[in-house]
Amino acid sequence: MSEIIKVAPGDALPPETLQRVAAAAKGCKIICFPTDTVYGLGSTGLIKAAARRIYQIKDRSTLKPLPILVCSTAEARKWAEWTPAAELLARAFWPGPLTLVLRPTADGRLLTFAEYQTIAIRVPGLPLLSALLQASGVPWVSTSANTAGKPALTEGAAVTEQFKDQVDFIIDAGSCPGGVESTLVDASGEPVRIVREGAVPSAAILAALKQDA
Repeated sequence: MSEIIKVAPGDALPPETLQRVAAAAKGCKIICFPTDTVYGLGSTGLIKAAARRIYQIKDRSTLKPLPILVCSTAEARKWAEWTPAAELLARAFWPGPLTLVLRPTADGRLLTFAEYQTIAIRVPGLPLLSALLQASGVPWVSTSANTAGKPALTEGAAVTEQFKDQVDFIIDAGSCPGGVESTLVDASGEPVRIVREGAVPSAAILAALKQDA
């Protein structure tokens, strides 16, 4: 049975609760949480068992890598090989609803499986989640909170209904402020490619990439 933690939209977690949930994520427990886009499922990215459990809960194909959430751009640079395009896009849209596909650093290889050549990484903009990531001290492997093939969930009550017997903690903060999944951009090389348009429009991505042109 999941522990359900309710918090008003936009509010922070109480300090004791924040530390407890962050420690649970670091210890391989699975968390349902709000983001600035949609609700997510996540846990430490440094223990492969956490990723395997998320794949099972979500019924997601293991052919699809799980994105990584980190608390800052500086942290992202530790795990991903930085490119000029990544710098422009991170400067324009992080923290926020943009996920960058990049090649992993040697450390970043710890966050993925050997068959994957890239990682997808994001600095989310919701303060509650940013605080959790920072308090845990580890990058989180993450994905949207929904069964594979179904729409991403944006309401805490719907997340609780679907996952209350499958995860360790559910943070119910009402409606997600964004409600649309992040835009996914492959910035690992040239040309930069928009893989999935989401909360950040393609036109905004292209405009940001022209800043140094």
